[in-house]
Amino acid sequence: MVTALIMAGGKGTRMECDTEKPLIELFGIPMIQHVIDALSKSNGISDIMVATSHNTPKTSLYLQNQDIKIFQTPGNGYVEDLQYYISENFPNNSDHIILTITSDLPLITNETIDYVLNEYNMNNKPAMCVAVPVDIFREYGLKPSIVLGDMVPSGLNILRSNNKQQDEEVLKLGKIELAVNINSCDDIVLLEKVVSKSGLKI
Repeated sequence: MVTALIMAGGKGTRMECDTEKPLIELFGIPMIQHVIDALSKSNGISDIMVATSHNTPKTSLYLQNQDIKIFQTPGNGYVEDLQYYISENFPNNSDHIILTITSDLPLITNETIDYVLNEYNMNNKPAMCVAVPVDIFREYGLKPSIVLGDMVPSGLNILRSNNKQQDEEVLKLGKIELAVNINSCDDIVLLEKVVSKSGLKI
């Protein structure tokens, strides 16, 4: 049993637009819907939850109209909201598996999600961080927000629900769909170029 938790409670200030970031339309549908669709098609996901906040009220309404489960967090930041979700939903330090993913990975596919879950199941560590080689960013002209050595965190992670520090495996995947995070209007322009260059089908 794996719960997918989409993190969608941030302010998204770098977008510099009136639309809440998860609801910005890409290829005709809201950005968060691309993530939801991929998770829905995954064989390894048993439940989907979206963490929203007072920063994203329209996103909450959109999800409610889609019959997608939401959980209201304080909107204090990614780590803080994740900890709050775990403490409120798993108060007895259970060992439930949670896959966390940001709402700004519009190219993510169910095949990639299932591959990551399979790698996690074959590993004996309780947590996994999925990272992308920095070379992928250079190849496509993307600007990574954080570089750790020769890797960039993707925004896709797996952990257990005990809200404790966990031994973590780093899974390095050279997949362009894990490299494209939409944080600014420039990223939307780059997204279209990436799709054209990579031949990805949306």
